[in-house]
Amino acid sequence: MEDVFVPLIAITSIFIGLPWLCFHYMTKWKTAATLTREDENLLDELYDLARRLEDRMTTIERIIAAEDPNWRKGA
Repeated sequence: MEDVFVPLIAITSIFIGLPWLCFHYMTKWKTAATLTREDENLLDELYDLARRLEDRMTTIERIIAAEDPNWRKGA
């Protein structure tokens, strides 16, 4: 009985269990690799924030340059 049982489990594991395991994790990998709507919204918010901060820095640099044209040389 044991002579039949061990090879049967080995063959089942190789031809059914291993492909199932591979396909299962490939599916998980493909679904996790996409951006969700929440991720896209967060990226849009971060982009807007970065753009506003860059505008503020440009404004500050322009104001400082108007007051002291040589301010970059002192830094």
